[in-house]
Amino acid sequence: MQYYAKSKEKSLTIAEKTKLKRDFNDIIESLEYDLTEEEKRALLSIEKNLLKNACDSQKTLKEHLDETTNCAKLFFENYSQYFTEREKLLIMEACRNHDIGKANLLFQMMVNPEIRKFQVKERQIPHGILSALSISRKELKSKYPEITDVDFSILVTAIYYHHTREGKFEDNQIRKYCSTYYEKEAKEFLNQPNWKLLVSNRNNLLFEKNKNVEQVFIDQEVWEKYALVKGMLNKFDWSVSAGELEAEVNSDLEKKILKNNIINIIRKKWGGKFKPVQKFMNEHTNDNLVIVAPTGAGKTEAALLWIDGEKGFYTLPLKVSSNAIYQRIKEQYDYKDISLLHSDSFQIYLEEPRTELEEDAYTKDKKAKLLAAPLTISTVDQLFKFVYKALGTEIFAANLKYSKLVLDEIQSYSPRVIATILYGLKTITRMGGKFAIITATFPPVLGEFMKMYGLEEGREYQMRDFSVESSTKRHKIAIREDEIDIKEIVEQGMKKKVLFICNTVSKAQQLYEEIHNEIDKVYLLHSRFIRRDRNILENEIMNFSKNENANGIWITTQIVEASLDIDFDVLYTEMCPCDSLLQRMGRCNRSERYYPEEANIIVFNNENGIRTIYDPDLYKRSLDYLKQYESIIFTEKMKVDYINQVYDTEKIRETSYYKKIEEFLKYFDEMKVLDYTKEEVDKEFRAIESITVVPDQVYEEYQNIFEKISEFLRRPNIGRNAKSILNSKLNSLTLNMNLFYGKLPIGVDKEVIQNTYIHRANLEYEFDLEKKQGRGLILEKEKDEDCFFA
Repeated sequence: MQYYAKSKEKSLTIAEKTKLKRDFNDIIESLEYDLTEEEKRALLSIEKNLLKNACDSQKTLKEHLDETTNCAKLFFENYSQYFTEREKLLIMEACRNHDIGKANLLFQMMVNPEIRKFQVKERQIPHGILSALSISRKELKSKYPEITDVDFSILVTAIYYHHTREGKFEDNQIRKYCSTYYEKEAKEFLNQPNWKLLVSNRNNLLFEKNKNVEQVFIDQEVWEKYALVKGMLNKFDWSVSAGELEAEVNSDLEKKILKNNIINIIRKKWGGKFKPVQKFMNEHTNDNLVIVAPTGAGKTEAALLWIDGEKGFYTLPLKVSSNAIYQRIKEQYDYKDISLLHSDSFQIYLEEPRTELEEDAYTKDKKAKLLAAPLTISTVDQLFKFVYKALGTEIFAANLKYSKLVLDEIQSYSPRVIATILYGLKTITRMGGKFAIITATFPPVLGEFMKMYGLEEGREYQMRDFSVESSTKRHKIAIREDEIDIKEIVEQGMKKKVLFICNTVSKAQQLYEEIHNEIDKVYLLHSRFIRRDRNILENEIMNFSKNENANGIWITTQIVEASLDIDFDVLYTEMCPCDSLLQRMGRCNRSERYYPEEANIIVFNNENGIRTIYDPDLYKRSLDYLKQYESIIFTEKMKVDYINQVYDTEKIRETSYYKKIEEFLKYFDEMKVLDYTKEEVDKEFRAIESITVVPDQVYEEYQNIFEKISEFLRRPNIGRNAKSILNSKLNSLTLNMNLFYGKLPIGVDKEVIQNTYIHRANLEYEFDLEKKQGRGLILEKEKDEDCFFA
């Protein structure tokens, strides 16, 4: 009998093709004025491919196993130096054996056209389990004497759980199933007449996914080895299943195209002379690094030089800053082999102009999710899921083993995420990966926590602070205890670029309204705009910043703090903890265009956002220590001294900030495999559940889009690519809202719009597309403020 890996794709009948063509024509015609040219072209291309209905010949099980193994072989031709011989051996064995269990008769009845007509109602035992019980430890050790019992446990567990399957199966149940549906088929498929099922292999599992079994704690070193084998198996298996014969595309290891492009740009701009931070990172490409350097020091280019053509991941705190770096590398550094990975990256791909020869949005998105590009720009939540040891997250740890990881502005994260990153860095370093933290500020307490968790300066990483070498004189501070002077801000905005950063959205909206009554050239940016409008505003603020002749006022929240390349003449800001405050200062006189004779950083101590957003202790310490720097040039060295004073380890041990990081690090130390599912990890990173909402005003304006797409998504045979494009279209008209204790804010519908994940919100929404002005979503109750990111 022929054995197959999966079902052959269903061929469409003439009637189904006719209906499919009509469905696509209907959606494109009905949304003619609402779809972009790229969206129309993408849908027409999908329709054309679906109508071809040219299914590939059905893959046999042997072909799939061979392709997965060959995918691993091709990978090791380029990346062998990052792995030990034993690691490679275990990964290759996992690839050769992971799907043998698919030879069982019940699985073949599902996928094999010759026997599909037979049906059995008995519950199928997952093929991963059967595959793991098909491996003989005796034969493996005979072939590879260096294999230890722990190695065998790692291999069996990786195969057993290479798919996450629910279900409890007793030994006798497995034996009975195999004697009926698997033993004969396994002997035939493997061509081994003496083959035997080895149920005893279950005793070698590192853990068991069974609610009735108490989970055991696994040694961290053993888990790391398991995560490597399981993660690499998933990478090769998923790549082949997605139609890719290679797991890594366009490696930059040999040609170092990106690095050479940056060097050429430096040569043209500065005569080939590296800035100090660039020189240092280029000379320490084999070291883990913590680099502190002021805005404008060339940290981004330095980090890319440090990656040195190796596989790299570049992480930033916010999607807007990730998008900006992604575009910068593609356009300024002329490097196209780059992926973007965050929750809205598909929409970015969809909006990118492309030629007929370039990959479409779905292909780019697939490559990003397979972690296949030589360089990926990402948010940390996409990569550090492995810290929670959930099944299905091992691929991230495995990829980071042979990669270089850049962490931009680590101090910008919450204590929970900081703890996740620090624990993850320890894991990555132990596995063999490298990291570089690049930041304008590095609180000493973070260095202390790194040391506590096995990352000691001078041993596991090198630290260099370039702030003390900087002679820039960009900022002078004034602290105000009184009310915000609207008249002063308006006067400044008539002749300068003025930025006002608020701690909360409601305060930003209130301030915008007050100033808008006095002057027209005022704009607002925060998280309570639908994605389309927020993207427009993000582009507008960057264009405004670049325009040398512009003047006016932008009011924002902390979403502009990190890695957004904007430069204003004057900054007004509400007081906040020192790390955030210094980030905000980096948005003013960024390129040192002038010497500040008067204060160009005006800080209002109004305590807005204390407790709900910022730690009260850190707020007070930041304010107290800031006062000594008032009315003088605030140098880069002073900024380092300032943050060191505020975050002095001994003096903040009793703060909630310190205790939360300490608590989460301890929590990760005690965590067991299977404490979390992959889906639960996504929520854990946010520490809160969220939903997607569309304001009624937006829904009513674009009702045709919602109704037509909602109806289209119900139709058969339209393919996931078309669904992705149209869901992304709906997504652009929505925004995210947090749920506290599962409760919806007043005005938000409990039910979703049919066939979507979107809730309607009966709340006022204000935005003028032509003027690019408005307050965004306006809440009825101030207590609902916390339901949105800043």
